[in-house]
Amino acid sequence: MLKLDLTIGEMLEILETEAVGVPARTLKRKVNLCMDSRESAKGVVFWPIKGARFDAHQFVSQMEKDGALMSVVNQTAIDPNFKMYAPVEDTTKALLKLAKGYQRLFKLKKVAITGSNGKTTTKEMTKAVLSMKYNTHATKGNFNNHIGVPMTLFQLKHSHEAAVVEMGTSGPDEIRPLSLATEPDIAVITNIGASHLERLGDLDGVFNEKINITAGLKENGTLIVNADDERLCKVKATKHYKVVTFGVRRGVVKPEKLKWTENLCADFYVGRTHFVLNVPGDHNLYDALAAIAVGQALRIPKGDIAKALAGFTSTSMRMEIKNANGFKVISDCYNANPSSTKMALQTLGNMRVEGKRIAVLGDMLELGKESGNLHKQIGALVPEMNFDMLLAVGKDAKKYVEGAKSRGMKNVQYFETVPEVISMLGEVVAEGDILLVKGSRGMHMEQVVEALLHMVPVFKV
Repeated sequence: MLKLDLTIGEMLEILETEAVGVPARTLKRKVNLCMDSRESAKGVVFWPIKGARFDAHQFVSQMEKDGALMSVVNQTAIDPNFKMYAPVEDTTKALLKLAKGYQRLFKLKKVAITGSNGKTTTKEMTKAVLSMKYNTHATKGNFNNHIGVPMTLFQLKHSHEAAVVEMGTSGPDEIRPLSLATEPDIAVITNIGASHLERLGDLDGVFNEKINITAGLKENGTLIVNADDERLCKVKATKHYKVVTFGVRRGVVKPEKLKWTENLCADFYVGRTHFVLNVPGDHNLYDALAAIAVGQALRIPKGDIAKALAGFTSTSMRMEIKNANGFKVISDCYNANPSSTKMALQTLGNMRVEGKRIAVLGDMLELGKESGNLHKQIGALVPEMNFDMLLAVGKDAKKYVEGAKSRGMKNVQYFETVPEVISMLGEVVAEGDILLVKGSRGMHMEQVVEALLHMVPVFKV
């Protein structure tokens, strides 16, 4: 349940609808929004959502009996048994409409972030940067879809001075309504990569979807894009918004005197300000540059931005360096697509290692008809990045093996399940080794990481 600083009457005004069977005194009560019929119904406004396989409208009558003040329902789902409700055309779209009206009640700067890779880390880095000056609210976890974005906006308080809203997509025209509801002052696109190709088709389809984050951008707003991305570098300013670029090779916000620490964390300057990151790899450098661009756009002193980023550590399961029993594990199990997997391989390939470099790669999901080719390309990259061993697990992971062998790699093995690969690792991991564990969230590769942390390696004599 979410408590909104809004009366039921004000909610109905935003939704442009009228209540049926709701007493006038009830309209003066504050909205306690409930979308889960398993929660307590007493005193709530129940908001049923109709999905592809499930329709919560079936619980409206029971929620009324259990004490709900009213429900917001689809016009086509109205039942004669409903006693107190407000009709809307579509409760999912109406949720975004309410979120749009609600966020307008608050005076604060809003930053919207999307991209194929790094959007959650960029969101967390940006929150850390903005928190140096502003009381900042941000998307929790990756609640970045048509339900998660409204939930983020409904958590706004009048004490907040800034908000960072992550926006994701799995198909066409999903980001546009999220941007229109949020009305950001600043929008960020981290990169364009091969993700969700099942529905977006190709990289041009991904770009066309991501650029829709500008749909709700405020007049004279700022769009921040990655200048090293072959599609984003062509984005131009319009009469509605200006464009600020970041990148390692080019861009307005660009690292100078760049070097890398022992753990492959970036050490660099922007102007006269010295930055040292606490998270490894090129991809985290890009995420940090995007956060620096946002901080500068909101006039946060660069010294404060540097301090915020120096204290930033990885969110769970995203390129976390873990010290096991005499060897290291890089856990990157939160998600995987070709771009993020390539970046992870490059990061580990450049690290100094006493023992073996071992890649434990699970399937990259939702890649559509190109899945086989993309897995094969990543497999071919493994030996190029100086890995000594590849252990592939999953269905399409067979193509990792094919790609690696095509480049002459011999120490390659395929497994159908995670327990099988764990069993094998117990026989091969030795002191001084470093392992990359990566795969899509649905592959549950974190089980491999957990097993490795309890594993006793073969010690060198």
